[in-house]
Amino acid sequence: MLNKDISKKIEDRLRSSCKEYFDSNLPDISFPENMDVTIQVTKDASHGDLYSNIAMRLASVAKCAPQKLGEDIVSVFKNAMKGTIVADYIKDVELKGGFINFKLAVKYYHRVLFLINSQKDSFGRAEKDSNKHVNLEFVSANPTGPLTIAHGRQAAIGDALSRILRFSGVKVTNEYYLNNTGRQIDLLGKSVKIRYQNLFGKNESMPEDGYQGGYVTDIAEGIKKIRGDSLLDEKTYDFFREYAVNYIMKLIEDDLLDFGVKFDVWTPQTEIERENKVEAVLNALDEAGYIYENEGAKWFASTKFGDDKDRVVVKSDGAYTYLAPDIAYHLDKYKRGYTHLVDFLGPDHHGYIKRMKAAIQALGKDKSSLDILIVQLVTLLRGGETVSMSTRRGEFVSLRELIEELGKDVTRFFFLSRRLDSHLDFDIELAKRESSDNPVFYIQYAHARICSIKKYSRKNRIKLMFVRKDVKKLSSKEEMRLIRKLSEFPFAVKASAEALEPNRLIAYLNDLARCFHSFYTECRVISDDPVLSKTRLFLVECTRIVLSNGLGLLNITLPERM
Repeated sequence: MLNKDISKKIEDRLRSSCKEYFDSNLPDISFPENMDVTIQVTKDASHGDLYSNIAMRLASVAKCAPQKLGEDIVSVFKNAMKGTIVADYIKDVELKGGFINFKLAVKYYHRVLFLINSQKDSFGRAEKDSNKHVNLEFVSANPTGPLTIAHGRQAAIGDALSRILRFSGVKVTNEYYLNNTGRQIDLLGKSVKIRYQNLFGKNESMPEDGYQGGYVTDIAEGIKKIRGDSLLDEKTYDFFREYAVNYIMKLIEDDLLDFGVKFDVWTPQTEIERENKVEAVLNALDEAGYIYENEGAKWFASTKFGDDKDRVVVKSDGAYTYLAPDIAYHLDKYKRGYTHLVDFLGPDHHGYIKRMKAAIQALGKDKSSLDILIVQLVTLLRGGETVSMSTRRGEFVSLRELIEELGKDVTRFFFLSRRLDSHLDFDIELAKRESSDNPVFYIQYAHARICSIKKYSRKNRIKLMFVRKDVKKLSSKEEMRLIRKLSEFPFAVKASAEALEPNRLIAYLNDLARCFHSFYTECRVISDDPVLSKTRLFLVECTRIVLSNGLGLLNITLPERM
């Protein structure tokens, strides 16, 4: 990929230049070997094409002003790159405001096109990191009802992130934690039992906090079909609870599969509790001195690790709080060999972050090995009006309904379009619109337009073998802007992976589509000049490859016609 071929060479040369400066000018200060020396794409092309903030990051180590340190590193870098392949691709290196900026030669960008064409679906892919194994736990909806659009947003983000991380060389396991026990599950079983009795004319009323959605009646009718009236005198609701959980989990699995989301591991909470893992982890915390008793309850001393207050793990009646099995579950994941854990949670779980990070530190783990990402809610808009929703009352638009109305691709795209910690207004009418206002249509149309160009070229016997292409002919403003954007794809993937934000890739693809549509408008692809035509077709094909790679990471299909 680009990072391995060209930009990686620049990074390696920059790193060796920093080390050379330290060795020559600061013999008493060692260059930090674990320092990550990377380059990134500039947002403002007037500041160059790539930049590094390494001078600012090394300033405190070198005990030197960033400006002075940066100037010296630039001087060493310029001397070091003379006569090397790096010099062929860099037009100039300069320091601005402590940042080292690289202005790239046209040859660099032309080289990118050959890389894209040769590497195809591997362009942008990073080498595998055998030392890192990420556990990505997302959705994990309680099996008390069908998946909502809030769960759908988590599913889209989690799945896209797992694909991006894998493409970035990281081993990833997708996991679903099944909360199949506790008060809400008991309430579900009770609700189903009441609806079952209602089917036989018993006027048992649903409690105010019961589940009242139509799916509860569907479950009750399913039980009636297989068991008749044999359960009318059942004293408990154990059967109803177990049947309902299995029924709803089948709905959830089917919805996820149709949404293009697969999980590698499903872990029930009952499994954690049955194997006494909760008791074991509480004993371990107790032995380490982090459990104490107060007012008949057992408390975890989480304030010792920065939490706002200590947390109850065993209530005075001997029952676990939800935190106890969660701590056991996280320790279980570490014991299974994962080096990094990522949890997706809803917006009402902000307080959970400190207490869980405190727990893993108490168990001897580095707090940086756990990321807890808060995914904000979705407001559904139809005709400019907010769609009112309540899961408990059964008044909500399910993920299944949204997929059936809009399709998987559009639904996924809109869920991915904003930062996960930002509230999302999902405009159904906009999602249906076939215009440039609709970002998913705009991007997919770029791919469909490319397929149309290729089809036209084949009809006119302009083969895509590119034997007579001359990339030096690609020099116009629109052509170079498109090529520059293509060269940024590996950086966009890397930034999304490091920030755990798939929306960054959406933003990149939107920019790429904009550059392509502008190129198509201003530059005639098939012209009277056969060499220029084939060269522009080469550029068009490179654009198709990158669009395909990017949308593939988001699990969004590529239409050939629209």
